[in-house]
Amino acid sequence: MIYCKKQIFCLLGLASCFAVYAQEQKPTLVVGIVVDQMRAEQLYRYQSKYSENGFNRLMSNGFNYKNAQYDYTPTVTSAGHASIYTGTTPSKHGIISNSWYNRYNNGYTGSVEDTEFATVGSRQQVSVGASPENLLTTTISDQIKLSSQLRSKVISISLKDRAAILSGGHLADGVYWQDTYASSGNFITSSYYMQQLPEWVKAFNDQGRADKYLDSTWTPMFDIERYTESYADNNTYEIVLGEERAVFPYDFKVLREKYRKRNLEYLLLGLSPFGNTVVTEFALEALKRENLGKNGETDVLSISYSVTDKVGHLYGPNSVELADVYVRLDREIATLLNELDRHLGTENYIVFLTSDHGAIPVASYLDHVGIPVDVARVSHYKKMLEKGLNEKLGEGAWLQHFSDDQIYLNRKYIKQQGLALSDVQRAASDILVELDGIHEALTATDLRVQGYVNHDYRHLAQNGYYQKRSGDLVLVFESGVIQDDDSEIHVSQVKGTVHGSGYVYDTHVPLLVMGPGLKHGQSVRRVSPTDIASTLAMILNIQPPSGSSGEPLFELFH
Repeated sequence: MIYCKKQIFCLLGLASCFAVYAQEQKPTLVVGIVVDQMRAEQLYRYQSKYSENGFNRLMSNGFNYKNAQYDYTPTVTSAGHASIYTGTTPSKHGIISNSWYNRYNNGYTGSVEDTEFATVGSRQQVSVGASPENLLTTTISDQIKLSSQLRSKVISISLKDRAAILSGGHLADGVYWQDTYASSGNFITSSYYMQQLPEWVKAFNDQGRADKYLDSTWTPMFDIERYTESYADNNTYEIVLGEERAVFPYDFKVLREKYRKRNLEYLLLGLSPFGNTVVTEFALEALKRENLGKNGETDVLSISYSVTDKVGHLYGPNSVELADVYVRLDREIATLLNELDRHLGTENYIVFLTSDHGAIPVASYLDHVGIPVDVARVSHYKKMLEKGLNEKLGEGAWLQHFSDDQIYLNRKYIKQQGLALSDVQRAASDILVELDGIHEALTATDLRVQGYVNHDYRHLAQNGYYQKRSGDLVLVFESGVIQDDDSEIHVSQVKGTVHGSGYVYDTHVPLLVMGPGLKHGQSVRRVSPTDIASTLAMILNIQPPSGSSGEPLFELFH
């Protein structure tokens, strides 16, 4: 049954909002910027090529938390966006990954996948819709809505559905993402939020901007020789998009013809810097058409830039392609900030910028220069685990599912054999930790009952564990051991990058905050993006999200 459920959630918890004390003048707009897969060092790696009004403005006029680290695993898009906006970890908000194995129906559950709702705005009917139903706690956006008796407006935008939905939360007025399969790169939404697109969104889609950008050629903004922060453009570490080599220039008009045959041409927008441009243009249209920041309450505009992640996966953090994406994104952010100044004035909005995760440099590159790296041999791990359990416990169907770093035991079978689940978990852990590439195999029992030290890898896994969705064992790989679609590939043949671990290359992200009345400066104190939501709650004098575990960033307050 397709219906709009936002109103139902609105009725729940209306009484939960309260004001701690009156503030002279609250900002009328909160702008959240998430740059997907941005490592903290990328604020500085390309700084000489940045303009004065983008990243540099946020660093000089705002507060720079130079040691922001995620405090859970896995470090992936869905968990990251959910954690930023809920102010807590997957152990509370329940979004343990982009998708996860469902032991109850022997299938996979997408973080925002929802068959009860349909997409709105697609040119073709899509059987599976999306919603925030799997998100178990409120977001800071929800709390802002609740604090104003739902009068505040919340708009959330991304190329990715999961990024837009998990940022927007349960009560958003508009959540929009790019339809790459059923429409010509249009921005669409879900019937969870509305039954038809607003007229301004339809008008924006009718302009065919995706087609315009995909008929263009991507060349670097500067001469290729100036990208000294990157390895050579022509190398063996990158995934080839469609031509013989992964090198500039990229003629998307030619590439889209190849991808059109597989109904994938509009995916290419996310693999070019123009994908970020479209998101900025749509955000500025939302700012104007929704009159954000001028509605008498504090509104929210959430923007997630996905191209950095998509290009990063293809070419890696050290590529010329990604460097050029960041240089161009800097100009997009400058455009956004300048328009916010014009629309509201500098004293009326607060903006934060962070990322959902980092990424490791391409493993084959690290191997080439002498850094220890390897590939997680998942198929081998499964085979050895099955063999070991059969030897220890007797021949049997001990495993239900082996999913990368999450292992689901066959609980029904174990119970039939009269064995304690915790004993089988421990037996499995003892087998797995002997295998190359595995640092630790943590049992669900230990993750539920042990008190691990903050920032320890076991504590990160514990913060990422949610009993009803996580496995019976969670694997922690050695530093530099990556997961690849081909678990048998030699590390020297790996192309592109990945993320998801609790190591610094995946956890260390930027965190910048700028707004009226907030202190300027920088700190190397260890903080987390989960601290953002509680900080905003203190600034706005409202209740933090329901599961909030982050601490306010006290350096911002006088």
